[in-house]
Amino acid sequence: MDRQEIIVKVKLRLDELGPFEEGQVVDSGRIDHYLNDSVKRLLMIVPPYIPTPTSFSDDSSNGGSGTPTENSSNDDGTGYIILPDDFVRFVALKMNCWKRTVTTAMSENDPRYARQSNPFIRGSADKPIVVYRSEPGVGKVLEYYSVRNANHAIDRGLYLAACVAEDLDEELVDPLSWLVAETILNTVGEFELAKAANAKLMEWINMRAVI
Repeated sequence: MDRQEIIVKVKLRLDELGPFEEGQVVDSGRIDHYLNDSVKRLLMIVPPYIPTPTSFSDDSSNGGSGTPTENSSNDDGTGYIILPDDFVRFVALKMNCWKRTVTTAMSENDPRYARQSNPFIRGSADKPIVVYRSEPGVGKVLEYYSVRNANHAIDRGLYLAACVAEDLDEELVDPLSWLVAETILNTVGEFELAKAANAKLMEWINMRAVI
């Protein structure tokens, strides 16, 4: 959807909530200022299966647009994938030899992470583990445990990528408009109306959640 159309949609949401005096118009520049950051916030809270993901698999036909991926692999079957600059949220990873796809990445603060240093109890091809962490001198990575026979090829890797508002899936423009409206209402001190906008956003999300 065109960026200006999105701005108009946000104005309609604000009018619907009715915080402003008749004839008072919210500046389009203020709305535009919040759009791209709001996209990132939205991608973090909507169900991950709704936005179109980007692929970092070795075979880009497995989904998304395909993004060149740098890997660091170890002889013990562990390794990590260096995340691209546009990474916002992990969706899924399956290495070629894994028996299942991992859809949740633990943090390095998770108590289970300490177990991954033990080759006898760490994640395996049968029960793989993915860890989202920072690698010194490298940046954000997805560390994986582990693969068999030095097979470090990625079968399926998906993530949500940052984008400008006009490149967002059209289905997500509606919740984006509520999120931007909420942000603006909070900045002008209309906290109760901001809660109402948030309620609309959460209603949209909950209606599409898979239980």
